[in-house]
Amino acid sequence: MKNFQFRAIDVKSATKEPEARKMTFVASDATRDSYGTVLLPNEWNLERFNSNPIIGYQHKVYGGWDDTQNPDNVIGKGYAYIKDDKLMLDVEFEPAEINELADKVWKKLQWGSLNAVSVGFVADKGHFGEGDEGPGQEHETYYYEGQELVEVSVVNIPANPNALKNAMKDELDRLASLREEALKDPDEPKGESKNDPDAEARTAEAEKEKTVLLAEAALQL
Repeated sequence: MKNFQFRAIDVKSATKEPEARKMTFVASDATRDSYGTVLLPNEWNLERFNSNPIIGYQHKVYGGWDDTQNPDNVIGKGYAYIKDDKLMLDVEFEPAEINELADKVWKKLQWGSLNAVSVGFVADKGHFGEGDEGPGQEHETYYYEGQELVEVSVVNIPANPNALKNAMKDELDRLASLREEALKDPDEPKGESKNDPDAEARTAEAEKEKTVLLAEAALQL
């Protein structure tokens, strides 16, 4: 899926209701992440997720993944909402009598051997910050606008390895193109680079940063 991305959630600090098999946790806030991007809380589109609020295991709940035909990969249901400038998720896990996998995942979350939940989202719109958050600057930051929550999964690692690497590469390439476009002189013909002695150095630094991010992702797999 184009521009489909993932963000991990630490569930250790989640609010748990063991008897009800429910868990509430913070899914996202306005903190700048390690990729230099920010998901603005009030820009989330939650309609698609809340109309079919399934909680999956290992993202194996839609096409393009292994074992998507196994209904037990859907391990619960959820509800997403915004509260105190944070994206919140209430999750209820299926009972053991209808899904042994859901029961096992729930118990592992309680015990602590599973600690990661991943949100999948689509985001095509956004803008760079200003000042030192501008394109090519020291603290370059890209603010997503109108991101759509698609699904949420309990995962062994923050995302399926291949999907994580592909999504990162695609998105980093897209942000690099947006950065290059933003650095162009508006008075020059389209397609020509800005006559800036530091442009080449910034481009090299951006490529180096992309390589480092991809290497860090590989180390997590």
